[in-house]
Amino acid sequence: MLDKKAIDMLLTLDDQHLAVIIKKIAGDAGIPADSINIGPAELKGLRAALGMATDGDISRATELIQNYKNGKKGF
Repeated sequence: MLDKKAIDMLLTLDDQHLAVIIKKIAGDAGIPADSINIGPAELKGLRAALGMATDGDISRATELIQNYKNGKKGF
């Protein structure tokens, strides 16, 4: 489960490891990992967004991932 502590831990990873973890999370949610292209620019943006994420943002992201995983629309 994602929470602020987990996000902070992710931000300590180097780019290669962070990309692997992101692809794993996406795969667990049912998103084909090979369809995700994570380059340096994307990682920079992800790091910035994750660094500013609030508990509410994290909760909403978790909800969106769960909805995607369950095949719900309107997320």
